Amino acid sequence: MTNGRKLAVGLTAIMLGVVVTIAASMFVHAAESPTTDAVGNELYSLVPRGWFPATLGQLVAVGGIFMILGGSTFAFVYGRPFTWARAAIGAWLFTAMALVVFAVIPNQWVALTQGSLEWTPQKILVTIPPALVLGNELSISYATLQQMIVGGYPVVMLILIATVMVQWQKRTRAVKKPKPTPISAFGRPMKDGSG
Repeated sequence: MTNGRKLAVGLTAIMLGVVVTIAASMFVHAAESPTTDAVGNELYSLVPRGWFPATLGQLVAVGGIFMILGGSTFAFVYGRPFTWARAAIGAWLFTAMALVVFAVIPNQWVALTQGSLEWTPQKILVTIPPALVLGNELSISYATLQQMIVGGYPVVMLILIATVMVQWQKRTRAVKKPKPTPISAFGRPMKDGSG
């Protein structure tokens, strides 16, 4: 694929990502708005309300952000000669992706579970039978589950990102290259004795 074609595909992905992100963000705003304004007029009557439509809208908006980052990478970095400027652009794009993955998504998860879902320490998820814990009472709350997910998510994402990066770098090494033919001191190809 030529650089001009990569630029066109990348810019198209960026524009599509911008449209998706803005539309999804407007949907989330409407889904989280009250049903009426201060005067009593109905607001956004066609938009479903609640945490589930709002969360789906947020996921679509994050998908749009990743389309923007992927399109930018494809348009300006991928498959081009590496320069200091391209390295800086690539580092900025990776940093932006890391901020979304390691900051925005966990923050929204905590906001969802503590706000709309009300995963508090008082809400019990499971009570472990006393016979299994030496006669003691032990229960696990929804807040504990939320914190376990928040603690495990970065570890899983770090392993996943590192694995993907290693596999991506190995893809260029996997190409089979023909074995070079040895050349004699006289400049002629040498044959091995097996043939």
